[in-house]
Amino acid sequence: PLLVNELAFSFGKQGGFMRKLSKKVIAFALAVVMFVTAGAAAPQGTVEVQAASSKVYIIDSNKNMVFTYKPGDGYTGYYTLITIMGCNKASQIKKLKSSSKDVKVYAKNGYIRAEFGKKAIKKATITCKVKGVNLKATLSVKKYTNPCSSFKLGKTNLTSKFSKTDVFKTNKNYKNQKLTIKMNKGWKITKVYVQKKSGSYTTERMNKTSYSKKISLTNNSGYVYVYCYNEKTKVSECLEIRDASWY
Repeated sequence: PLLVNELAFSFGKQGGFMRKLSKKVIAFALAVVMFVTAGAAAPQGTVEVQAASSKVYIIDSNKNMVFTYKPGDGYTGYYTLITIMGCNKASQIKKLKSSSKDVKVYAKNGYIRAEFGKKAIKKATITCKVKGVNLKATLSVKKYTNPCSSFKLGKTNLTSKFSKTDVFKTNKNYKNQKLTIKMNKGWKITKVYVQKKSGSYTTERMNKTSYSKKISLTNNSGYVYVYCYNEKTKVSECLEIRDASWY
């Protein structure tokens, strides 16, 4: 039940496992991925099908990227993949460079891999030339802040759980508990996805500063994704409640 531009959260934050399915065939997972000791990964990006094309360009979702680093996520760095349509070999990517020493870039087969650490980057400009065409993308990194002023599930106040990271893990079952969310200034909820158990889910799209509805979650297979967006900062986040036994 995801749109292509919501695949920013489609990989697990450890091990690179898929949590959600795309409506399109996945050719490239354009995601921010976190480095951990074992070299695991986690996303914030989109997916574009790479097809035969004579036109060379960077897909729109990769032209001006804004990411956040989470102080409490336990990772040391991240990367994102920038797809170049009309390009399928690393050797076709010439004069690749980044304007910031904090963003390292590498030419790959049909895309650029950009790596960055856990620090704010006002704006890094990534440039290259492919088949004679000059290409440019920008990447900004901001420190994560809690989008919510209040986040409650039943009588449990979870607001502080999202102060340094976007994931809350629990082993509890929740039956007919009210999920109540109020956003901080500038933030709006764009979608709420609830999976009660495997094969049973609901999706609600909206553009609201608050949300309230009774939900049920079964441990091992139940989870919640709350997608939100800040128009001023251009930051997107996905707050998650999921089983503690997951990756």
